[in-house]
Amino acid sequence: MTVLDETHSTPAPALAVLGRAVRRGTLIRAASVLVVLAVLAAAPYVVNVTVVFTLEEIAAFSVFAVATNLLVGQAGLVSFGQGVFFGLGAYTVTLGWEHAHWSFWTGFALAPVLGAAAAVPVGLVALRARTLYFALISLAFSQLCYQLVEQNTGFTGGANGVFAAVVPTWMENPVNGYLTLLGIAVAALAVLRWIYASNFGMLLRASRENRARVQALGTSVYRLHLLAFTISGAFCALAGAMLVIYNQGSNAELFDWTTSGQAVITSVIGGMYTFLGPVVGAFVYQFGHDNLVRYVPDWQLVLGAVLLLAVLARPDGLAGAVRLHRRQAGNTSDAELNSAAEGPGATSE
Repeated sequence: MTVLDETHSTPAPALAVLGRAVRRGTLIRAASVLVVLAVLAAAPYVVNVTVVFTLEEIAAFSVFAVATNLLVGQAGLVSFGQGVFFGLGAYTVTLGWEHAHWSFWTGFALAPVLGAAAAVPVGLVALRARTLYFALISLAFSQLCYQLVEQNTGFTGGANGVFAAVVPTWMENPVNGYLTLLGIAVAALAVLRWIYASNFGMLLRASRENRARVQALGTSVYRLHLLAFTISGAFCALAGAMLVIYNQGSNAELFDWTTSGQAVITSVIGGMYTFLGPVVGAFVYQFGHDNLVRYVPDWQLVLGAVLLLAVLARPDGLAGAVRLHRRQAGNTSDAELNSAAEGPGATSE
């Protein structure tokens, strides 16, 4: 055997180990997702109705948080204006039913279309600014829309909003409503996952790390961010339409900047730099919020302190703990891979 043959034959064991590790990791992730989905699907049959209502809210806010995190975590654009599209999605369903006599599903289908259409002019203006100034402009748009909706009582219902028999009768049952929301959320998150993992998602992450370098490669970062803003607006509006199933209506508070802030907070809690981090954050935030409100008079103070400690202890979110565990587990795999690459005759010095 020549030296060249030996050189080309040694990586084979390493490739075999790497292949087994990749297949094992893929199977584990797929099995984990299936188990979680099975548990969530069975949950309404084993928990009380209060928890089912909370799970309905979480399903809608999970889509809202992941869509917002497309800007915050992936592109590095902290937006406090995504509540505009969240509220627009909800009001598309309720106002369409009240004034245009649309069915629920007609308004539901049009919500993400109108959300994307509204996001384009807002993004054209807001994305001219960067960092803190972008955040302030998005907040200004949010408060502007909030005031318009709250004061236009003749059309939007003002602060009282629109609450009526918008949702189909069969969906008023908590179990049916939750399972419908779960199915829609899974489908929406699957599409968002594909977007995160696409070349477009990679460009967003690259622009977050080094905007000038992405620009130098010939990509218009402004257009890239505008497309991300539009996609986020569409899915935020979809999440708002989903919330109508839980709320049985809509109200002006959905437009307020605090609603957008909740999506940012859940992303920070769960982990901005992971796809499912905002979903984890939505579960933790919503269940924590509900229990604090029920048992603690000054729940805002306690919630603020807990969030502060969580950010200080784990800046990369709860998903960072999982990532750290995987990295530590990966060290063993790396050692096994290096051992296989060195060959059976290798000796340590």
